[in-house]
Amino acid sequence: MNDIIFFLLLGLGLGSLYALLGAGLVVVYKGSGVINFAHGAFAMYGMFTFDTAWNRGELFLPWVDFLPSHAVNVPVRITLDSDGDWPMIPSMALALAMAAFIGLAAHFLVFRPLRDAAPLGKVVASLGIALYLQGIALVNFGNSFPIPRDIFPREPIDNFLGLGKAFPRNTLYAVAFAILLGAILSLVYRYTRFGLATRAAASNEKGAILLGYSPQTLAAINWVTASVIATMAAIAVGSLQGAITPIGLTALIVPALAAALIGSLTSIPLAVAGGLGLGAVQTLLQSNLDWFPLAIQNGVRDAVPLLVIVLVLFLRGRSLPSRGTVEEKRLPLSPRPVRVFEHALAWIAVVTFFAFLFENAGPLTIFANALQTSLVFMIIMLSIVVLTGYVGQISLAQMSLSGVAAFVMARMMADGVGRGSNLVEVGGPGLPWPLAATIGIIAAVAVGLLLGLPALRIRGVQLAVVTIAAAIAIQTMFLENEELTELRAGVPAFVKTPTFFGLDIGARSARAQNENPSFAIFAVIVLCLVAFAVANIRNTGTGRRFLAVRANEGAAAAAGINVARTKLLAFGISAAIAGVGGVMLGFKQVEVSSANFPYLASLVVLAFAYLGGVTSINGGIVAGAIAVSSAIVPTVSNYYFHDTNINQYIGALGGLGLVFTAIIHPEGIAPFFQGIMRMFGNWLSRIIPGIQTIKDAYRDGRAVPAGIGLGAIVIGYQLAVFHLTIVDSVLGRMAIFALAAVVAIALLALALGGLRPGLGDVAGEGVLWARRYGPVALVGYVLGWLVWPLRVDSYSMLWMPLLGAGLALFVRSLVLRIRGGGHDAHAPPPATPPTERVVEVEKPQMETAS
Repeated sequence: MNDIIFFLLLGLGLGSLYALLGAGLVVVYKGSGVINFAHGAFAMYGMFTFDTAWNRGELFLPWVDFLPSHAVNVPVRITLDSDGDWPMIPSMALALAMAAFIGLAAHFLVFRPLRDAAPLGKVVASLGIALYLQGIALVNFGNSFPIPRDIFPREPIDNFLGLGKAFPRNTLYAVAFAILLGAILSLVYRYTRFGLATRAAASNEKGAILLGYSPQTLAAINWVTASVIATMAAIAVGSLQGAITPIGLTALIVPALAAALIGSLTSIPLAVAGGLGLGAVQTLLQSNLDWFPLAIQNGVRDAVPLLVIVLVLFLRGRSLPSRGTVEEKRLPLSPRPVRVFEHALAWIAVVTFFAFLFENAGPLTIFANALQTSLVFMIIMLSIVVLTGYVGQISLAQMSLSGVAAFVMARMMADGVGRGSNLVEVGGPGLPWPLAATIGIIAAVAVGLLLGLPALRIRGVQLAVVTIAAAIAIQTMFLENEELTELRAGVPAFVKTPTFFGLDIGARSARAQNENPSFAIFAVIVLCLVAFAVANIRNTGTGRRFLAVRANEGAAAAAGINVARTKLLAFGISAAIAGVGGVMLGFKQVEVSSANFPYLASLVVLAFAYLGGVTSINGGIVAGAIAVSSAIVPTVSNYYFHDTNINQYIGALGGLGLVFTAIIHPEGIAPFFQGIMRMFGNWLSRIIPGIQTIKDAYRDGRAVPAGIGLGAIVIGYQLAVFHLTIVDSVLGRMAIFALAAVVAIALLALALGGLRPGLGDVAGEGVLWARRYGPVALVGYVLGWLVWPLRVDSYSMLWMPLLGAGLALFVRSLVLRIRGGGHDAHAPPPATPPTERVVEVEKPQMETAS
């Protein structure tokens, strides 16, 4: 009994950190109605600021030098003391001032513009802030993570309370500090004029405005208060956590959310008590793992916040407070997918071409790996399109579901022989890869359905809280559980190479590089099949039921829709797609480990899915191309513009992109690229001799010969280009392919009855486009030629000016789209006639087809 009491008391130290972070979440929710997933990141940056000032005598401002010049710079690092030291009290004051600045900036720059946004937009914005602060912390403070110095005495108290053990003195100070600060906050919000006004605005914003209070001013003060509380908690108690890391403190958002939910997001005393109790229980269970079966001991500690969150939300989810705003916008409308088959054929051809092009291509081989990565993550992104874009359910566990599928598949393929990095025998049935992959996907579906059960009573942000806690529990209870995986000392699970009728379709070539074209073709075919399935869901009655539930669950139920069954179906389909992505990721990586599927990855996946466009298939495709540093867009940027050090700023730039997307254009960035691609496609149809003849053949009943002819062109010339050695350069081979394709299309058009457009029409179209886009492209080219050398030491005369021209054309598209009310003024009208548009339940608006 003495041991139980001792460990419960010992856990109060960690619980005091949970308590204060939970109290800060309550303060933010009182003031603005936002569940701030970046609250731990606020504490992290404040703690880094305090430690750097105290121990190094330096201050790092929360931004980077973005000016394109080495001579004129934005101030980032300020030296406080040339001796590398600064007093503790001024350092603490500086950290609290930094916290106040970050909280104020979060309100005025992010959440004030989003005050009427959909809940998902606010969640994504908070995730964007967290990613931004993490990225900036890595850039400014580096990868050397210090262990913070104590501000409270650490000397132990011998035989504390007669329990026979030494008790750390700083734990008592931390608990006393948490209780005292919690009591002060509670009194402020209960008895002061400011506290009463905040509570009034939380209950009824309209009423607060009529009484003369500004809800936005109150929200700003509460954001500052919460940010300062988070930094004070990290400074006072953070040393109990060990080394300061950008991810470690940010991850404390999960137990902090559990503490805040115990207080129903309204009661600071209950949140403080819940946080203290949570820390005590976690420490007690961690110290007495022999109470539990061996198979679940690894995840007991991290399962406690999940159980608390699920119980609170499941039992009281419908009674939790919601802030009444003047108006709340809904998710963007979900466009009806069109011409999916044609797009699939085109992209299979493009991927096949580049897969062979980058095989064993010297330094350019990294693009083959990037292509494989992007295709896999596009599949995972489509799982979020189904669940969040179509049904409105927020899941922060999609990468965890992918990890479940990958690990289960690896175990089903194991046959008791050590392979790869793991020379220890791993037992398993040794199943062939199709059967093992199917079982892995089924396992992901089972876990996804379990995650969907809380959605029967809760939705939106509350569901996001459940899934983020579940992601951490899945990681520790299964992915890192040596008893279940039989993977000791953190070694990865080996995935056997898949084959198809004897053909190696694995990711790695004979050179052990991720460059095998067969895998890229395999992945793009799987992606197209998943896209077909998602498009079919959207275009059928199932999709209409999904959209109805997303719009208004009550109205959907009144219309005869089984809301519970519809939600579970969405969770099952989404988990299956995530499982397919996990299986493909396992094939690509060959050796999968828990580090490939951390909970933070699920946050990044959701955030970039929103950035790409969470309600459309095109958005998922764009998101997969930018989601991770090894995807195609970041890889190309790092390769051709490596002297800009852009790879250091991926996290910060991604976070900023999410925030701007949530505020300015909730539909994501896909519609912009969609308009560009549409214009480019229409331009090709007017610039390639004979392409219009082939398009007309489709319309007048000759689709079969036209399709056979195009297929022969695609397959024949791809095979020809990759077996001819006329030129070795990438640009040369691309030019040969393009010229051969143009000639073949012209010959096919002549066989079908004519050459439309003719050579004269092609010349006229070229002149027209040169007049329309040439000046803008020329200005961008010149600026790229002039500006980049000011910032980049190694300058490419080919790619830098072309980048400037491309950026200029992209900015032109943005300006025209904004001026045109969301549509490019020069873009052709949508292909789908108005009679095929769909009306969603939530608004009497016509949905525009993509």
